[in-house]
Formats: sequence, C-alpha cells, structure tokens
Amino acid sequence: MSKDMSYAAVMARRPEIMKNSAGLDFSKFESGSIAFDYERMMKEAGFTIEEIQKIQSEHGVGNTPIIELRNLTALARKIAPEGKGARIFIKDEAANASGSFKARRASTAVYQAKKLGYKGVVTATSGNYGAAVASQAALYGLKCIVVQECYDSRGV
Repeated sequence: MSKDMSYAAVMARRPEIMKNSAGLDFSKFESGSIAFDYERMMKEAGFTIEEIQKIQSEHGVGNTPIIELRNLTALARKIAPEGKGARIFIKDEAANASGSFKARRASTAVYQAKKLGYKGVVTATSGNYGAAVASQAALYGLKCIVVQECYDSRGV
C-alpha cells in the first residue's frame, strides 16, 4: 500500500517527516499556530559558537577578510564634524569556499546530515545556497541534489 502523497497528506505528516529528517521534534518548540520558540530550540539542539567555528574552519568557511574602504573612510572623515568620521570596512564573504556567505549556514547543515548518517543532502534554491550546499556536501563525501526553484513573474 502506498502512502498518500497529496499536499494535504504530506503536510499532515509534517511533524513525523521533520523528526525523521532532522532528528528533532519541532512540535515541542511550537506555541500556538504561528509561534515558535527559536531560542529554546537553539539551546537544546543548536551548536555553540565554538562548535560552529570549528565546523566551518575545517571546510574552508569563515575567517573571511575585513577590508577597509580607504576612499570612503577619507570621504566620511572629510564631510563629518571633527572627530566623528567613521572608518568604513566591508567583510568579504565572497572569500568563502562557494563564493557566498551562504556557505556559513550550509556548512552546519551538511555537517549535521553527515553526523546523522545520511548519504546525501537535498536543497531547493534559486541561487548561492545550492552552490554552498553542493560544495560542502562534496567536502563531506555526501551526495547532493539541488532542486532549482522557479518563479514566473506572470504567475504562470
């Protein structure tokens, strides 16, 4: 007997699907129909900052350069009142393994998939997150499927 794969049936199985895929019972963090206790979930199931830094650094994510924009700094100091001109910096997240800040989230997600024993990962994206997940999956030796999200501005 096959499972009902209609939208309504799949959504009715959402708690079971989430628990099986992520290893978390998200329902215990829900409060009412729209409230979710994110802080509690992160305390119980999240990573510490130190763990995230370790996960990211092991796979070429993070520790991206901070660069001063000297011309903008000079301009800010020129037009600001005495002693109030700011130094202007940017954080070059393009220096991440996949060329985007999205590698930061992807690294922890793929790490967790590997930790839970999954053979691969799947993501739906229309941009940089797919590249980030794919690059992290390759580094962890996991298979990866990226499903391209589509949006038609005409609503077709």
